Amino acid sequence: MSGGDRIQIIAIIGSIATVLFILELIRRRRLKEEYSLLWLLFGAILLVFSFWREGLTYLSQLVGISYPPSTLLLLLIAGIFSILVHYSIALSHLSNNNKRLIQEIGLLNLDLKLMQKPKEENSESDNNVQ
Repeated sequence: MSGGDRIQIIAIIGSIATVLFILELIRRRRLKEEYSLLWLLFGAILLVFSFWREGLTYLSQLVGISYPPSTLLLLLIAGIFSILVHYSIALSHLSNNNKRLIQEIGLLNLDLKLMQKPKEENSESDNNVQ
């Protein structure tokens, strides 16, 4: 078994392990499906290039990169960047929702205090009358 074959087997096992790990996180409901799509997509891309070594060479030649592992590194960086942007968008959305909810709770608390204030004034005036 040559070194290239050994690396290919390790890459295949690593890619399959990554995809299975993401699927297990989804199954256990520790990762939502909407956040897992990019992970699964890039896991599948790595799996394809693990099996199809010539595909990485072809893609490298297509984009003008002379060293095919550099293309794989570029794909990994693009994948991480995409996932980070996706999470940043989700985090911004959650932050806006939290702000809106805090404002609504503040308004509800104010309404509750205003509703309780006349009751307190009425009970004080009833005590003064007696």
